[in-house]
Amino acid sequence: MRERYVEQQWSASDIADECGVSSSTIRRWLDRLDVERSPRYQDESWLREQYLHKCSDQAEIAEICGVAETTICYWLARHGITAGESFETADCATCGETFRYYPSVRAGEYCSNECANEPRKRQVEVTCTGCGESFERRASLDTEYCSMSCWGEDISTVSDWAKLYRGVWHRQRRRALRRDDSECVVCGISNKEHRERFARGLEVHHIVPVRVFDSWDLSIADAHSLRNLVTLCRTHHPDAPGTTVEPDGKEFDRSSFRQNSW
Repeated sequence: MRERYVEQQWSASDIADECGVSSSTIRRWLDRLDVERSPRYQDESWLREQYLHKCSDQAEIAEICGVAETTICYWLARHGITAGESFETADCATCGETFRYYPSVRAGEYCSNECANEPRKRQVEVTCTGCGESFERRASLDTEYCSMSCWGEDISTVSDWAKLYRGVWHRQRRRALRRDDSECVVCGISNKEHRERFARGLEVHHIVPVRVFDSWDLSIADAHSLRNLVTLCRTHHPDAPGTTVEPDGKEFDRSSFRQNSW
């Protein structure tokens, strides 16, 4: 076993196939017999033969050795077989810890996905455009209003806003809710659950804003057509302030709905 594993560089799976047992049995006996070896990719002659003479690429060698492709890239460079790409070090922008990374694999800003997502949750203090009071919101949001009332008061001063939401609007809103099964099309929260948890119903959002129709002197009835309406919760409503449901990494893609609707 020592000859096969150390000198001939057979894998545990190869030895297991020869002996007719499982690879876990071979690994267990290797441990009992204290049979150890350096990984094959650390052997310069073996790695050179695989890469230059057998023309195996880094992914194939990584699969043979059971390691990441970046590990093979590192050892190829270390043995001088390729120019390769060496590790770089940086301080994480969130936690401050120093970490190593390959520039071609990841940016040297965050050490982990958790740290990369942390800035989205960070609270910042902003001044409400409507009432002038200060309030806190997540840094990833771009809302300028502290509440729906401030948002509503502000937009009602633009282009006689009341005239844009009269007539067929309320009927079309109900029809859009029925079409979307009274659920947010992004996260699936129901209108009933949304109202029970947050004391307000779901939003019906205009894919192409009403103000665009108004500014272009187009029919407001077209702005309220079903193909221009979609049901959203406040978290995924791009024009509404604040949030209700917990962030889930999903976003309302205006372009995809516009493509499917127009």
